[in-house]
Amino acid sequence: MPKAKRVESDEGNIYKRANDMFVKVTSGDTNGAYEVCEERCPAGFASRPHMHPNNHETFFVLKGGAKFLLGDDEYDGKVGDLFHIPPGTPHQVIAGDKGIHMLMVYSPGTTEAMFEDMTALTAEDRADWKTGAAVAKKHNTIWIKNFPRSSQ
Repeated sequence: MPKAKRVESDEGNIYKRANDMFVKVTSGDTNGAYEVCEERCPAGFASRPHMHPNNHETFFVLKGGAKFLLGDDEYDGKVGDLFHIPPGTPHQVIAGDKGIHMLMVYSPGTTEAMFEDMTALTAEDRADWKTGAAVAKKHNTIWIKNFPRSSQ
């Protein structure tokens, strides 16, 4: 049975890539119901446009700001804003000039395995679309080309 725990700042399961991901509450902590992560992205960082066919994803902005592209909508995210993304919604986060620091909740909790697999890749393999997309797909994440659609 999972136990109560405290996770201090700069702690958790840490995955360092172009952004830093700290998994604070693991899938094992919640019997697979969800995961809670802290993501720190430098200025200009852009996630790959993607969607999750079966997972909900929620972002809460702690510091900085970013452009959030959610389906056909675009938002300027600032401290205190919350964004909820239901399954199947294409999305992308583009950090602003001060970067962004967010708390994220994934449900069900299946994404830490993807962070682990992506971090294990070489920088060249992570940059390669086909390689990264194949790893992401194994973990219920579909990378999307030509997003947002309005820019085509």
